[in-house]
Amino acid sequence: MSVPALRDPAPQSPGTPQKTITELLSQWADLTNAAIAATGDTEGWFRGAMLDNRPWDPAAEEVGLLPCGTVGAKTSSQVEAIVTHDAFEADPHPIADKLTAYWESQGFTVVRTVDWTSPSGRMDIAIRATRPDGVYNGLTATSDQVSISVSSECSTHPSIDTWAEERVQERLNSLLPTPGTPPPSPAASAITDGTDDEFFWG
Repeated sequence: MSVPALRDPAPQSPGTPQKTITELLSQWADLTNAAIAATGDTEGWFRGAMLDNRPWDPAAEEVGLLPCGTVGAKTSSQVEAIVTHDAFEADPHPIADKLTAYWESQGFTVVRTVDWTSPSGRMDIAIRATRPDGVYNGLTATSDQVSISVSSECSTHPSIDTWAEERVQERLNSLLPTPGTPPPSPAASAITDGTDDEFFWG
């Protein structure tokens, strides 16, 4: 299977044009699709937890918006999300080695942070691949599941705040009851008092 080379390999710096939210979302989708392709199996991937049963679809834009500090003194942000898949085999070392080789070939610095085997034989591996602009790829692989996390580069572009405000407003509007319907449950109302996940914009 042909694995695509990643676009925009050169890190952004404080003096260069910052990516818009549209460009960050596109970069995040490209990074995620490339990582999925590098595993050798592009089917059966899910957005977030597999139990939620949401097939991988970058157009859904179910991402988190996180602060990061790698673009000078200005407040910068990046988009991030994870995709999950059933384990390809009981031993997670082959998939970790495969993604390590791929990410290194794309100019990332890759570090294995966890490599553990329980007395019962269950295995757990975690690796992280980073670039100076804040782009981050992470793999957590066990005997049961493979999880890939992807973060875009950091940017200070004002379109990020505008997009975030629009997404929050959309979620608030979706919670407003229509005439003749009961009010939302306490769990659904949590977003209005800040108890919901403040970084999730999907």
